Amino acid sequence: MDHMNCVEITARLHLYLDRELGQDEVEVVQQHFGACPSCEHRFHFDLSLKRLIHEKCTIEHAPAHLREAVMRIARTPLGEPIDIDPELAQEIKADLNG
Repeated sequence: MDHMNCVEITARLHLYLDRELGQDEVEVVQQHFGACPSCEHRFHFDLSLKRLIHEKCTIEHAPAHLREAVMRIARTPLGEPIDIDPELAQEIKADLNG
């Protein structure tokens, strides 16, 4: 596996980002980035997007009571009324809007 084209690199990009490629493939992907500014740009964009999603979508930063309320809502079957304190509902909305 000496050379990959842009389509092959793009197909492996998320595996590369998640560190799921073998060492040989990693080296080929990195060499391709060095020679192809378009794929390197795509890599940096996808990496930034992945970091942003992780940063904004992680619930670990929320206070415990807020996390518990969100989990209680998530476990409530669709169509059933959700019993939630209006103040807490505002706090959840504020946290989601960051």
